[in-house]
Amino acid sequence: MKAICGFLRLSSAPAQAHELAALRAALVPGDERKQVAFEGLCEGDLALGAAHWSHHSPIAGESQLARHAGTGCIAVIDARLDERERLARDLALGPRAGQAELILHAWLRWGEACIDHLYGDFAFAVWDPREQRLFCARDGMGVRPLYLHHAPGRLLAFASRAQALLALTDVPATLDEGRIADSLVGPLESIDKTSTFYQSIQRLPPAHY
Repeated sequence: MKAICGFLRLSSAPAQAHELAALRAALVPGDERKQVAFEGLCEGDLALGAAHWSHHSPIAGESQLARHAGTGCIAVIDARLDERERLARDLALGPRAGQAELILHAWLRWGEACIDHLYGDFAFAVWDPREQRLFCARDGMGVRPLYLHHAPGRLLAFASRAQALLALTDVPATLDEGRIADSLVGPLESIDKTSTFYQSIQRLPPAHY
């Protein structure tokens, strides 16, 4: 299993490594802490992290983080891309390019339209320091989840699990009673694509950025 997280401080306060550590650790459910590999970076007002875990076997696989040296752009991904060889050719990358590298270069070439060139399941975030922009996107079927917290002027945070965002002390855990009520009524459950059980946390809908 894989998951991602990150946050951008919109105030003058810098991102703290211990905040990222808490957020990243909360990505992994407590009963699944068998074999876990963590990645992350904390630079200035930005923090990005990823977790990859397995119940039984040792962790192996591609990095979920990629950085472009020329632009400083960084991607963190939870993905299973199809047609990787085609995408690598379109981006003039070698056949061994990892999925994080592919998504990052897709952003560099096509910007927001990169999602039109990605096939498979994905949730990812790209930080572009040239525009001071954090771009988050989710696949068309919504296979890979992504939750958001936005406090204007203070904080923008994302994670693969809503509960993980509560590891940040800035994110209040106030329950959304309306959403809880909707979850008990079958027809209503499939209508709302954005709210969660917490007032301060939203879902990014499928096929949205």
